[in-house]
Amino acid sequence: MNTIVLTGRMLDSPARADTGKGIKATFQLDVDGRRQLRIPITAWNRLAGTCATYGRKGRKVAVTGRLDHDQYTAGDGARREVWGVTAIAVEFLDPPEPSKPEPEPTRTEVSPTRTNGASHA
Repeated sequence: MNTIVLTGRMLDSPARADTGKGIKATFQLDVDGRRQLRIPITAWNRLAGTCATYGRKGRKVAVTGRLDHDQYTAGDGARREVWGVTAIAVEFLDPPEPSKPEPEPTRTEVSPTRTNGASHA
């Protein structure tokens, strides 16, 4: 089982992008309150839209997701490692902006792909 639950504040407003795999939103999560432990978070599809609409820098959230790891060789030849979380659910823990109603905690499929043409929400 690969499940991680984190709480913290968004270090930036989520960046939304339309990709060939679906809608993607990314942001950094400050989990220690000192901005020393920044976790990159990626949300897909409906959850990405919710994060982009209601997320903002400084907003306190709880993220449930899958821990991801990647390795690559940088341009200078050095090997690099990247850790991040693919969000399954994001819950907004502080009050919403007065102009935006609060959404229910949103869950979406982990993978941006669909199975047998059906979408899981």
